[in-house]
Amino acid sequence: MSKRVFFYLITIFLIFGGIVTIETLLAIFEANTLPHNALNTSNTFYMLQFGNVSEIVSILMLIMIPISGSLLFTYIKNNNYFYSFIQRHSYKKFLSKALIVTFLTAFIFSLVILLYQLLLISLSIHPLDWGNIDAKNVISGVTMFDDGNLSSTVKFILLSSFGWGIYANLVFSIGLFIKKNAINIISGGIIGSSLIIVPALVSHLFQGALLKMVYIVSLPTLIAPGQMNVQYFGNQNQLYIYFVLSTMVYMSLTLGIVYFWIKKKQKEG
Repeated sequence: MSKRVFFYLITIFLIFGGIVTIETLLAIFEANTLPHNALNTSNTFYMLQFGNVSEIVSILMLIMIPISGSLLFTYIKNNNYFYSFIQRHSYKKFLSKALIVTFLTAFIFSLVILLYQLLLISLSIHPLDWGNIDAKNVISGVTMFDDGNLSSTVKFILLSSFGWGIYANLVFSIGLFIKKNAINIISGGIIGSSLIIVPALVSHLFQGALLKMVYIVSLPTLIAPGQMNVQYFGNQNQLYIYFVLSTMVYMSLTLGIVYFWIKKKQKEG
């Protein structure tokens, strides 16, 4: 089974890596008609991120990044020998390992993809600036971090990758209640789409503080900080506050679901 899972994971990495490469090269081709400067590099990079890239790539990201680390544990959980496995290892030990591996794999997967995109764009267009941030670049940016500065982009990459790890754990926790492997594999796309569409619809009904509450649970706040609904932020410090709050909400939800699943299994005997 492990060889089969390993084959699936390698396939996921190759397919998604190929898609990312094609999308990035197409974006570079279009950007080469513009001045070759740090802001052009920055604009191109952020236009390829979740919330700005095509819907197909966004859905694939929602599916592939979460499942990259949880696929093995999903197979273990849905196989007949799972209970004999639990007799040797407790539910808590199984879930602790699964959550740690799922988070780290999603974090590293996202980190590698983002750094790969940035490297391709920087080599093809222009390196990002190392010095102070130009105020004109801030105004011309398409997102909160899009200012042509390397430090800003590194912050985004780390926050986004961390957010993907948190989201992957939520997908895995919900997948504990799904017995079909095929559904588990695509569940990230279904869950992620719901966490984007539902808050967006609800946001039309509320204003003020309630609107900000809705924004906290919206998935892009976690996995693409500053990419969507930037008008809710007065400055970058507020963005960090929203990101921390979103992280706390998603982690609490994940741990609550896991706790409920453990209690359910213990009652089943």
